[in-house]
Amino acid sequence: METAKNRLEDSDLSELSRCRARVRNLKECFRVSGLINSTLELEEVLEHIMTASREVLGADACSLLLVDESTEELVFEVAQGPVAHKLKTGLRLKKGEGIAGHVFQTGEPLIIVDAYRDERFHPDFDRKTGYRTQSILCVPLKIKDRVIGVSQVINKVDGTAFLPEDAELLSLLCAHAAVAVENARIHRALLRKQQIESDLAFATSIQRSFLPPGVPQLEGYRFHALYRSALEVGGDFYDFIPLEGQRLGILVGDVSGKGIASALTMAKLTSDFRLLAIRQKEPARLVEEINHLFCLRSRRGMFVTLVYLVLDPGNGEVDFINAGHVPPVLWNAARDRFELLKKPGGPPVGIVPGQVYSPGKLHLEPRDCLLLSTDGLIEAKNPQGDRLGWERLESAVRRGDSRVETVYARTMESLGQFVEDCPQADDITLVLVGVEES
Repeated sequence: METAKNRLEDSDLSELSRCRARVRNLKECFRVSGLINSTLELEEVLEHIMTASREVLGADACSLLLVDESTEELVFEVAQGPVAHKLKTGLRLKKGEGIAGHVFQTGEPLIIVDAYRDERFHPDFDRKTGYRTQSILCVPLKIKDRVIGVSQVINKVDGTAFLPEDAELLSLLCAHAAVAVENARIHRALLRKQQIESDLAFATSIQRSFLPPGVPQLEGYRFHALYRSALEVGGDFYDFIPLEGQRLGILVGDVSGKGIASALTMAKLTSDFRLLAIRQKEPARLVEEINHLFCLRSRRGMFVTLVYLVLDPGNGEVDFINAGHVPPVLWNAARDRFELLKKPGGPPVGIVPGQVYSPGKLHLEPRDCLLLSTDGLIEAKNPQGDRLGWERLESAVRRGDSRVETVYARTMESLGQFVEDCPQADDITLVLVGVEES
């Protein structure tokens, strides 16, 4: 009778000891949860999770895998234990593959008492490292019902197997860990977005530094210019190049594509063009040299359309080359003259090595207005998907006189009314040259 009583007392003491241990572990779990949430650096969060898992569960080793949502695969991020340094970070598991892949698929904790008796266990790592996996506890990291990762602890230090209360404890820890991981990821994404925005703002300022700070001041002539990129940076460009003999070079162009690559190409091209324009007086020869350089350097099929004019302000004579670009528009309200200067020049720069370009000539008269643009103007779309086109542009230009300021105002008003709130799809550049009345 006494022996039975002693056994009962021993059993009660054992249960009491287990309850006390569980309370201690729960307290430790909540303490560690605070530590896990004390940082927004993802690497620190993951290390805290691993350290906490080993301490609370008394495990010999542990690892943590996060879900790559683009491929629906688990990726090893961090591991701790005797042979953790031999575990290759970045190793991937498919959904359902191995113990961790199974937990990823089911979203439920899993206790493996004897790993080598479970067909889902892959012993390859043990063979390579000499480590002996005995028992495994694997728990998902969840945000609501979405599994974002898997945590697994391996081999209890005291040699016993993991118990259901261990799974409950690790699940509680992983619930806090999942929130911390998600917060850290969001924080990292925000920092990356801020860095990209900062870089783009800097790139925008650099690109705009390659554009003229203002328009030329020439007696008897008026100029106006607009540059509006579809993205933070773009491939359109324009330039006013002072030449010897009081002449003025006027350049408008468009690099194929949009974004950073086009902006970098634009910066290099305009620098080369300005440098060569100083020594090469013939517009056709200048464009041929630019074409040669661009063909040598061109990558991924990039090309450039451009129109280059050389104006002699003394007599109004203009020599120009059109390399596959939108034709300039000439408007004189007094003479009711609206003309697209379609005289052929040649294909875009960067397509045909050794291309020879045919020059054109033009004589500007008083009240003439020359409008140079990129295709972002005439190809601008409205919400219905229609393009502005030449007819609408001509209608806008013809509605008044041919002073530079008013032609520009009518053009932009017509563009705004046509596109309404439709997002800009392409860069838009305008350069207007006007001859004042004598």
